[in-house]
Amino acid sequence: MRIEEMTRDEFVAAVAKRPVVIVPFGACEAHGPHLPLGTDSYQPEALADEVARRLGGLVAPMVRYGQHSSTKKMPGTLGVRMETLKVLAIDIMESLIANGIDKIVLVSGHAGTIHLAALKSACEEIVENHEVRLMMLTDYDIAFKFTGDYCGEEPDGHGGTIETARVMAIRPELVRNRRGKGSCTSSNYMVVCHPEDHYPDGYVGDAKKASKDMGKEINKRIADELSQMVQKNFEG
Repeated sequence: MRIEEMTRDEFVAAVAKRPVVIVPFGACEAHGPHLPLGTDSYQPEALADEVARRLGGLVAPMVRYGQHSSTKKMPGTLGVRMETLKVLAIDIMESLIANGIDKIVLVSGHAGTIHLAALKSACEEIVENHEVRLMMLTDYDIAFKFTGDYCGEEPDGHGGTIETARVMAIRPELVRNRRGKGSCTSSNYMVVCHPEDHYPDGYVGDAKKASKDMGKEINKRIADELSQMVQKNFEG
């Protein structure tokens, strides 16, 4: 159940049962011509709802902003600084802890390197200062284990086959028909001013291969694995 939809008394009663609370982090980011800017938010929010439903957990309000590097100058990408994201994550988790929560799963739908580093650093600070069980991951840590199953040997990534399929299953009305095949080039470890130039199409992978049924299957596999991990690591 989503915390924001509960009353005060319902929340107090739920917390007394020591539930796992899932905190979904997303982003507003360009994903080519076919996917909505909220792609990285729709996926973790749907995952959080499903895992919480299965395990009797709670879902904290979605954070729809993230830190961006390679896509930050693309149209529609709206972001925050690494420092802002870290402080926000710490404040949210400390607020949950102050309300009696001691089991937290932070799941990010955006998998940018600096974005994840900010969240990881926030989590490390939390466990150093509080008696809390805390898990942090991006759902892509799970999703891209399945790349070979759905994409074969072809590269897939940002806005590609898997991501397009997942959004088709969650918010099909937001997926446009301009689905093609996107690619990227390597920066060869160079730090550049315009990293978006390495993404001429704005996405990576064959979005034409994606389907709603594929997305449903992938989303279920991700929810299955995350549910199992939560059960294993948060018992008792």
